[in-house]
Amino acid sequence: MAEARYTTTTRVPPEQVWDFVQDMDRWAEFVMGYQTHEKRSETESVWTLKGDLGVMSRTLTFEVRITEWNGPSRVRFTLRGLNEPMSGEGAFTIEAVPPGSEGGPEGSAAPAPVPAAPRKAAPLRWLEALARRLLRWIGGRSERAAPPAAGAAASRLTFELRIDPGGPMAPMVNAMIKPLMLPAAEQLADRILARLEEGRAEGGASR
Repeated sequence: MAEARYTTTTRVPPEQVWDFVQDMDRWAEFVMGYQTHEKRSETESVWTLKGDLGVMSRTLTFEVRITEWNGPSRVRFTLRGLNEPMSGEGAFTIEAVPPGSEGGPEGSAAPAPVPAAPRKAAPLRWLEALARRLLRWIGGRSERAAPPAAGAAASRLTFELRIDPGGPMAPMVNAMIKPLMLPAAEQLADRILARLEEGRAEGGASR
């Protein structure tokens, strides 16, 4: 099993983040290896991705099924490989950040403690760093400014993804994709927010 969870913040209000995320046509191109996607219904679609790293140098087709549609805060989905034995699930979660909850004025609500993530082994951290560089080289940077300073964020976006390879090649495939998961999650979430923040900046400049 390979999985990743990435959280970042933005000044864009939650409703605007949801409006963008709920329409996959707006952000599909930001997915690592994206080739095409086809909507078959309100809850089902087929995605074609192409990997170019080691064992993943092939075209992968997934059926994506939405299992929870709870706007404007969460959408969950499952994945099923159509040409490879893979399955998985993921979610986008959007939360409003109360004023002061990230270090705002004295007397405001304190943020809930977040459990520390288990420290990863050094080889995996090194491979994730290498994967980030490769993704930037292949797909370009997200061109996103740094996340807002403490107390300035309006929304928190979390993207989670888990993939379970199957078949006799599962252990090798899992080892190959595991270092890619977090960099790919970071790239997707950051590109979504970069597009939203760019539009917000242009809108503000035009007024």
